[in-house]
Amino acid sequence: MFEKGILKPLTKETATEISNWEYESPYEAYSFKGHPSGWLMKESTWGIEQFCLIDGGTVFGHVSCQFDEANLWVGWSMAPILCGKGCGSEFIKQCVKEIRKVTGHTGRILLRVAAWNKRAIRAYQKAGFRYIETIEDEIAYSNHLEGFWVMELQKHHKNEEERAAEFGGRLNLDDKYDWGKSIGREV
Repeated sequence: MFEKGILKPLTKETATEISNWEYESPYEAYSFKGHPSGWLMKESTWGIEQFCLIDGGTVFGHVSCQFDEANLWVGWSMAPILCGKGCGSEFIKQCVKEIRKVTGHTGRILLRVAAWNKRAIRAYQKAGFRYIETIEDEIAYSNHLEGFWVMELQKHHKNEEERAAEFGGRLNLDDKYDWGKSIGREV
């Protein structure tokens, strides 16, 4: 669903669309609608810190990123119409792929998520993020502190099928390997 999604700077049109997003309970704290939208509408951050994942005219999500020395902190909001359908991890993976492409960042990617938001935590874990620590912070506009998980994207380790594909499908993990024709320099 998201494989054709590309990261583009926000525009007045996309930022206005996102500013009207409302989430169902218990996720209404993440709604853009009804909250001050000063940062969202701050054009100087578009294409630097704020993007949207978009395919044609369909906005899949809002993506934000900020550098902290060698680390890249990310946050995203998937379009409410897509939430709760089991596609969050694919959305996250496409966002990460696009963020790396746009920023050129190859180092650590970190995020924070409310500890009570189990749905998002499952999606982040499925996308390769792992828990680091719990901190106290606030959901924007809530005016109260609560526990947040800090999570880090783990380096990708290829599975057997991915490794085999690199060798023309000839990777045999039983006992015998097809080493191909000798080139005379084997040790």
